[in-house]
Amino acid sequence: MNNSISIDPPSDQLVRGESMKIPVVLRLESSIKVRGIHSRFHAAEETKATYTTTSTDSKGGVTTTTHTAVEQVAITDQKQLLAGRERRGFFANLFDAIKTFFGGGSHQVMAPGDYEYLVEVSMPASAPPTHTGDRSRVFYELTCRVDIPLGRDLKKVFSFHLAPLLIEREESPVLVQYPDDEGRGFWDSLLGPDVRIGLALGKDLLYQGGSVDGVFRVETEKPVDVRAIRARLVGHESSHAQGHSDSHRYQGEVVEIATPGTIEGKYSEQFLLPADAVGCMPVTAKGSLFSIDWFVQVELDVPWAKDPKIRAPIVLGASE
Repeated sequence: MNNSISIDPPSDQLVRGESMKIPVVLRLESSIKVRGIHSRFHAAEETKATYTTTSTDSKGGVTTTTHTAVEQVAITDQKQLLAGRERRGFFANLFDAIKTFFGGGSHQVMAPGDYEYLVEVSMPASAPPTHTGDRSRVFYELTCRVDIPLGRDLKKVFSFHLAPLLIEREESPVLVQYPDDEGRGFWDSLLGPDVRIGLALGKDLLYQGGSVDGVFRVETEKPVDVRAIRARLVGHESSHAQGHSDSHRYQGEVVEIATPGTIEGKYSEQFLLPADAVGCMPVTAKGSLFSIDWFVQVELDVPWAKDPKIRAPIVLGASE
């Protein structure tokens, strides 16, 4: 026979600064011994970082091991006793289990039937939105557990969603150019063509499902052959965990804004970049231990040379 727990909130959407009462039903098809029934509403920012260590054995052999560090920063942690007694430590539970085996122990026997409970959770007013990246996440979870002596606990987890805050500011145009005040880098000077490039965006805020228009300009004193000029959205995620740092790169679909040809003197090209070119990617976000930043990148594909590229920062927001 199957015993189970169900969590049935009125909505899976949380609201900042508000509370929610959540019905929980323990459905028993057979009698069980229960020490306690507990709930935990846990929200946290979680990051991970991959790193390697090396070790040398007695024969001089080198072994490289990959590790993943994980760190959490709590947003809220709310625990509630629904029935029975509070959870105790490992040794206290072990001692109680031994007593249960010999006919004692601090538990109650619950007969078959449905048992209804109500869990109330409260949301902080400044809670960050749910987020899932490659190296980071922000989650809101309600866990209900039935503590069963000498048996596997019954457990149910429900994940909630918290919408992003509205971006309350006006859009602004963006203008970047290369070389900037620091000049051309060493490898660009050595391997790339001698060009000056500029990138202008009509706005610095892009919502999923929208688009951004831009103008790409090139100036050169000598003819430069190009196979193509390509634009795309690129994202950079950085994370920190247990003293280690990691990063991940997101790349949207490529949009070709110019076909093969030769550039000489001044050249400009308008383009339109749709937000769906990034697919199901995480939006711009910043936490205590992680950040995700987005850029519009335009690149010249130059044969037999280092391809010049330029990036303009942009905020990628969730669809309204």
